[in-house]
Amino acid sequence: MSELVVHALPAAWGLPSISPFCLKLEVWLRLAKLPYTTVVDATPFGAPKRKLPYIEHEGKRIGDSSFIIDHLESRFGCGVDASLSPAERGAAHALKRLAEENLYWVMVYDRWVVDENWRIFRDVVLGGVPAALRPVVAVVARRGVRAQLKGHGIGAHARDEIHAIGRRDVAAIADFLGEKPYLMGARPTSVDASVYGLLTNIADAPIATPVKDDALGRANLMAYVKRMAAV
Repeated sequence: MSELVVHALPAAWGLPSISPFCLKLEVWLRLAKLPYTTVVDATPFGAPKRKLPYIEHEGKRIGDSSFIIDHLESRFGCGVDASLSPAERGAAHALKRLAEENLYWVMVYDRWVVDENWRIFRDVVLGGVPAALRPVVAVVARRGVRAQLKGHGIGAHARDEIHAIGRRDVAAIADFLGEKPYLMGARPTSVDASVYGLLTNIADAPIATPVKDDALGRANLMAYVKRMAAV
């Protein structure tokens, strides 16, 4: 196997990465038992899609965690989800979309828009940017994220409404998990990599939010996060 290089955002707060998608890919690679080398990038601007993670593999640069996983699954036949039935695959896909396309944007709102949280987050997310450039980059980056939130639709809501959306998502994940060790049963699969990457970035980051409080109050979710951290 030629070297697989993963470009990711930095670690912080005891998390391997402040990006749920970078952490998702790292966990999936462990599940797939594929060796890799990580390169930490200060910003995503040099990435193929201007987002992290991306990989370098066999002369290709591939962006987006889901497309990366599709590529590696096709190339190596890793079989992380081989045990799932068609119905389970459908449920896993829906849960992944809930986490990555909805709950993720609640987390983004809390990090980038809520002023008291932004003061904590900016020094981490922009820590690799030269100090002289940091104030300018901060303004431009924050403006861009606000525009993304509005484009998604969640940015049109009031703060309490956004948090209500996030709490419903957390409740749905907790209810689906129930007493199972992993979302689809006895073994972790790709959807666990996605959901864990997001949940731990909510529950274990020093960002104040009612969504975090709700997650911390759910014993089955916190036990799940702990199990996934050990995968």
